[in-house]
Amino acid sequence: MLRGLLLMVLLGGGWALIGEPATWPEWLRGKVAAISAAMERSPGPPQPAVSAMATAARPPLAEPSSKPAAIEAPPAILQPPPQSPAPPATAALPPAAAGADDPAPAPLEPPSVDPTDIYQVRALAVGLHPGLSRVLLARLSPDDYRNAGVAIQKAVAETPDTGVLVWPRQRKPELALFHVRFVPGAAPDCRRYVVTVTKDGWLTTALPMEKCGPQARRQSQR
Repeated sequence: MLRGLLLMVLLGGGWALIGEPATWPEWLRGKVAAISAAMERSPGPPQPAVSAMATAARPPLAEPSSKPAAIEAPPAILQPPPQSPAPPATAALPPAAAGADDPAPAPLEPPSVDPTDIYQVRALAVGLHPGLSRVLLARLSPDDYRNAGVAIQKAVAETPDTGVLVWPRQRKPELALFHVRFVPGAAPDCRRYVVTVTKDGWLTTALPMEKCGPQARRQSQR
């Protein structure tokens, strides 16, 4: 068809050189009209340029990778920082024993006595602490004061530091009962004692007193 059309164009061109289309032969004009109608009815071939442009516009498909995907490493577990070793415990040293140069305990100061109070004067005379209750001192009979003096003298002269002297050993219900015991802290030539008095169902403990002298020193070292 194209060769025929080309031939007709060449012929038509040659004819055009000779005259106008109106002067073309009837058979030539019919052929040209038939060829034109056939070209309008048949679709033209696809445009290679447009197809190439559309192909280039599409992104290339990603090829499957033959390499295995990298395996993510598990998250690292935080470890506590290493602790420094605890310092070795040091046992507390015992206190140093008292040396020979340490000062000796001082004797007790003499208790204060009201010289106008007959009961305090009488108590101090037999070795009782004058600070005992005045009610108790007033209830003690002359026999009780005498027994208190005997109990204190016998305890200082005969009773060891860990012993307790009870006097009188045989007493009547109306008499007071005396317990004499020793407490630490006295000087080497003294003995420190505490007297507990039981009278009429009441029990009273006096403040510490001391007896010092050669007899007390000898007894304290037994």
